[in-house]
Amino acid sequence: MQNVAEKLEAGSVSLQDFRRQDPEFQELMLNIISIHVASELYGADCFEASILKAPTAEFKMRMARTVMEEYGHHMRFRGLMEELDLDWEEYARRKGHLSTFDTPLDTWADQVVFLALVDRAAAHQFRHFVNSPYQPFQKVCQDTLKEEYGHVGLGMDGVKHLLQTEEGRAQVKDAVEKWLPVGLQSFGGDGSKRNEAYRRWGIKQDSNESMRLAYFQQVRNIITQDWGIDVPEDMNEVWRSDGDDTERAY
Repeated sequence: MQNVAEKLEAGSVSLQDFRRQDPEFQELMLNIISIHVASELYGADCFEASILKAPTAEFKMRMARTVMEEYGHHMRFRGLMEELDLDWEEYARRKGHLSTFDTPLDTWADQVVFLALVDRAAAHQFRHFVNSPYQPFQKVCQDTLKEEYGHVGLGMDGVKHLLQTEEGRAQVKDAVEKWLPVGLQSFGGDGSKRNEAYRRWGIKQDSNESMRLAYFQQVRNIITQDWGIDVPEDMNEVWRSDGDDTERAY
């Protein structure tokens, strides 16, 4: 059995080696995988309605591709469970989807701001996961991250299109107020014991607090400079952690 004192390097654990790892490492990996199995499917279902809300044929086509890729992400992560002979449906039921999807996507502005901000937060997480010790998970995350960047790009283009009119600008402003706190929350609680364990095993390389702050600084620059919408300099004026290590966050 792999001991926690022995550093696990990126990609050093094969499928055949997984069951020989420390139980904590196995549990942490299955926690991340199962939440993606549930969330990518649930998110794709949520996104599907946005295809018809898109304002042009081009945006409809790009949104349809995004939905297709989200279903593909579900199948990728599901495959990680299946190759370990695990019941992915049971794991997904027990874990549930990420809490980011508890806020409804009511409008096209909601959808594109979600992609620009909340999918960007997911990309911040995936940049850690591509250095995971578990090689099959690492490969799936590498492939998924490329597509997440495409989803962020669709969001940015959709926002740019909306900002051309005063009505669209107002819609974007309202959507930013709705989705920026959701993006900040998606990193999990401050002082998270689970995050500490992820870092100990090399699954993540940074704390929730540090990742959240870096994300906020990046998106605040985008929102204020590129979109011309005011956001407070102090992140705590937008969202404040309650310190909990929530079950349905990474």
